[in-house]
Amino acid sequence: MNLESLSLEEVRKELREAAREAFAPAAELAKLQNRLSVTPVEAAQLIGVSPDTLRNWRVQKRGPEYSKIGTKVVYEVPKLRKWLEANGRKTISC
Repeated sequence: MNLESLSLEEVRKELREAAREAFAPAAELAKLQNRLSVTPVEAAQLIGVSPDTLRNWRVQKRGPEYSKIGTKVVYEVPKLRKWLEANGRKTISC
């Protein structure tokens, strides 16, 4: 696409769309953080591990606390935050 051939409004539209696409993952995580509970896939996104890792931790009775509603596994977002604070690694920048 040749930017010089676009009008100012077309350039703005292209920039808005590019920004929307670039920030979509962050916006999705922000939405998840405001919910009371999330699915294992969503919980994995929030804490930065794979859903398989979460499943393995459940089997091994480790990892963040979860609840079951019938057969459905859910993670409460405030408990995920507490677990991350207690188990996350702290780094020191130089």
